[in-house]
Amino acid sequence: MTFRETFNSKLSALYTRDECGVLWRRALSAVCGVDMSRTYFITSDDLTPMQCDEIRGIAERLSKGEPLEYILGFAEFRSLKFKVTPATLIPRLETQELVSTIKEFHPDGNASPNILEVGTGSGCIAITLAKSLPNARITAVDISAEALQVAQENARTHQTPNIQFLQCDFLNPDATESVIPNSEKFDLIVSNPPYVRPSEKPSMPVRVLDYEPHTALFVPERDPLLFYRRIAEFSANRLTPQGRVAVEINQWLSEPTAALFTAHGFTAQIKKDLFSNPRIIIAEF
Repeated sequence: MTFRETFNSKLSALYTRDECGVLWRRALSAVCGVDMSRTYFITSDDLTPMQCDEIRGIAERLSKGEPLEYILGFAEFRSLKFKVTPATLIPRLETQELVSTIKEFHPDGNASPNILEVGTGSGCIAITLAKSLPNARITAVDISAEALQVAQENARTHQTPNIQFLQCDFLNPDATESVIPNSEKFDLIVSNPPYVRPSEKPSMPVRVLDYEPHTALFVPERDPLLFYRRIAEFSANRLTPQGRVAVEINQWLSEPTAALFTAHGFTAQIKKDLFSNPRIIIAEF
């Protein structure tokens, strides 16, 4: 059995053959310090004993369900590397589409909107927007001090000083107002809030359930739209006249979520992701 076959065999209980192939290439890329496209030309014979040991260690941790991003300490998001830890969610492809949708609002990159991100996590949304809209003013809030530390480190790495990171319990109106003055208005409010119901846990992989932060994933079964309700209430009073709300949503709750924004006076548009699932709502007056 070759070294790569041993790697695949170690992971076969949790991953498909195709997924093992991607993990192999990503592990090679990180350990050898090369671009992913070059990993096709690396064979086991090219690896040093130390590199082989590193890959064995990665395979061992992967076989227990630990996400590769936490093992390596970073995730890629729109071609940028972001530090991630168990205090932050691992950025998803669907969230990249949320950013792409927002960028369509300002195609020339010269606009200077005032943006609020609710639940910034690793900061990947706020930082990516700051890179493409360098004149924007961005406030990014999160309830987790640990997540904010990661986001601030990522902001320094990517040289985006136009972001203000604040700790805030956004579900608490009084706490929010003490951090974000009531007089401040926003052109865009963006969020990828918690939206997974506990009843959805059986369909989720171990690498998510056992390793990613539950406070950033799950909402109460009896009130799964609580974050969207709070965002809608806040946005109804804090958007500029031409402002928008852009949120990632639970695909199984798209219609109730859209109806919630409509009930607060918004026109809500549901957009599908690359897998044709309803994933994004754009709300505006």
